[in-house]
Amino acid sequence: MLSKSLIVIAKILRQRQSFAWMTVFLGLFCLMGTTHAASYVLPDNDDVIGQVQYIRAKTADTLQRIARRYDVGISAIKAANPGVASKALKKGQQVVIPTRHILPKGPREGIVINIAEQRLYHYTRPDEGPALVNTYPVSIGRDADFSLSGRYKVVQRMRKPSWEVPDAVRKYNPRLPAVVPSGPKNPLGEYAMKLNFPGLLIHGTNNPSSIGTKVSRGGVRLYPEDIAILVHRSTKDTPVRFVNETFKYGYKNGAIYFEIHKPASAGNLNLAALVNKITALIPNQFWVEGWQRIKTVGENASGIAEPVEQLRRKSKYPRRWMLQLATYKSYSSARTLMLQLEELDLPVVTKGCETGRCKVLAGPFTDHEYMKQQAKKIKWITRIKAFKVPYKPDNDLSPKLAMLE
Repeated sequence: MLSKSLIVIAKILRQRQSFAWMTVFLGLFCLMGTTHAASYVLPDNDDVIGQVQYIRAKTADTLQRIARRYDVGISAIKAANPGVASKALKKGQQVVIPTRHILPKGPREGIVINIAEQRLYHYTRPDEGPALVNTYPVSIGRDADFSLSGRYKVVQRMRKPSWEVPDAVRKYNPRLPAVVPSGPKNPLGEYAMKLNFPGLLIHGTNNPSSIGTKVSRGGVRLYPEDIAILVHRSTKDTPVRFVNETFKYGYKNGAIYFEIHKPASAGNLNLAALVNKITALIPNQFWVEGWQRIKTVGENASGIAEPVEQLRRKSKYPRRWMLQLATYKSYSSARTLMLQLEELDLPVVTKGCETGRCKVLAGPFTDHEYMKQQAKKIKWITRIKAFKVPYKPDNDLSPKLAMLE
């Protein structure tokens, strides 16, 4: 019955050719999707979003399947799980999900793509409520490190785009036609956004397993379910900025975090150069013991935002709350509710999934009245009554993180 309804809606969309109508279909698509795009309230004073997750592999799980399920790229999940085989994971085997990130430096507006970590950040400011940031894994071309830098903007959003094959690609594969029409063989996927630079696109893919690798040719590709969200939340003239930050640092709740990605070229990270850079950027803010932690983070280069040390200064934060929604036995059950709340543009998180009590919470909120309005919307959409609970930031400096070392 559901499949028949979706077919009818799809026919309407083809007739209307409207992004507004497509959004209706997008909500249903997300409910059936395999991944959850992370959405967070944009921090006022901090730079770190998300939390590291720890899961147990199920029968027939692979790193590739888990990466898509949790909306991370394959190279990122491999870096976070050194020594773990990509295929044939053992049932119950622990897998670290690298879902804590430091926001790139610079203006927090529009789309920002960090080439070094193969990740896109999209900043939005709804008419009501706080500013948000969504983040998605991407795949960027082999030569992007050198050719993509600076600022651009979206000039066109497209559904079912055709692919005008570049001459360089046809020279490499002469069998390709000049233009590949939309369809399952089109590497651009279902949606694309053209930027004000010849041949530069942000688009989907017909090969989701490539996300997080350097295989794209002149574009930025996303999982099909992620580009479907991004293209509808973007507008013409949305600014797009490319950065290439192998090393990022930022603050959260009075602690300093480092996020280090392995260089694209072969070889290890230059730790001496890293120490010199840190000393120049953040002088006189560490206790002596902090440098050993920095060395460990640099050697691992796991790509995860790691707490290094509590700073000597203290930070004050306004009182905040969370909305506790429901508790499930597994993340896969909780994900259905999380996708339902996607249309509200609310940050939704899970806690305790590794213990079999997966709590779904929305927030944090600083505006109590706005939180009550969202609780009413959540009840109307899901029939779930939300309960207000104090916001207690996780102690990110706990021994639990020793598993990553």
